[in-house]
Amino acid sequence: MRVAYFPFTQEAADQVRKAGFSLESLLDKSSFASVRNRAADRVLGSLRGEIPDNRPRREAENFVELFSYPLSRLIVSCLNDDYLIRRYVLAEAKLAYKRMQSEKEEIIFLANDLGLHPLHSAETFRVHFSEYIKAAHHMRSPKWKLINRDLKDGYLTITAEELMRLMQELVRDRIIKGLPVPLEDELCKSLNEYIIPLRLELDKLRSKQNLNLIRVEEEAYPPCIKALMAQIFAGQNPAHSARFALTSFLLKINMSPDQVVTLFNNSPDFDEEQTRYQVKHISGSSGTMYKPPSCGAMMTYGNCVGKDNLCKMISHPLGYYQRKIKLGN
Repeated sequence: MRVAYFPFTQEAADQVRKAGFSLESLLDKSSFASVRNRAADRVLGSLRGEIPDNRPRREAENFVELFSYPLSRLIVSCLNDDYLIRRYVLAEAKLAYKRMQSEKEEIIFLANDLGLHPLHSAETFRVHFSEYIKAAHHMRSPKWKLINRDLKDGYLTITAEELMRLMQELVRDRIIKGLPVPLEDELCKSLNEYIIPLRLELDKLRSKQNLNLIRVEEEAYPPCIKALMAQIFAGQNPAHSARFALTSFLLKINMSPDQVVTLFNNSPDFDEEQTRYQVKHISGSSGTMYKPPSCGAMMTYGNCVGKDNLCKMISHPLGYYQRKIKLGN
């Protein structure tokens, strides 16, 4: 296996340990500047949606790729931002998935490292249901549900593409483990050359995201929707009923499903595939577009934050919004 392509593996960790370089030398010596630059590049790429796939060809490039991964975890930990951590973990997992597709001869070895032990049969693989459940538990699309898979003698049949998707999920689980790493302030200060520009990029991304999501009609939102938006932007985790109310409301006022998915990026338990599936389902992908709950239902589920004067005259959040728009906010 090309260890530097998959630096989250046990073999990669063993190679890093055997090399015996001190953390101080990685952080300070000019000979390791390329490692620090690539580590920062990994984090910056995650903020922008994709880590550049700098595939190492020479021994020196293998070294840079291998050691930049643990150093990027330190940089992410110094920034200590939940939103960044989620984006970083997802981007590393996507990079691994991309590399799996061109390294298929290594797929069994890599799967074993991640805790999967697939049996290869012609063009398909067989995976034990217990390992399948562990890998697929975050995946909410119906095709991944155990009831929709063929199960025989405790094994499921999956394609090579499906195996790699399961492995991507296991990569995410492995990479997020231990993040953020507890670090001394002095260590983070030694990385300020890289951390400060990344923090500025993170702040810029947050500002842009908020501007894209807060529509010009924001002042027309009823108090309950404003409160839920504030919770999301604060990185809080609203109840399922509150998420449904917010999603269905925003879709009804013509916010796109992609915009709604991006909004939930701030949630601490954000899972992009699950969120996208749920948002599209509410938007009508299954044939029925769900309506936002009425004021009465919002009160029943504890999602009403108190009525203002206009609330007392209407019975539905959409009615509030439409009245506000008509009155010019």
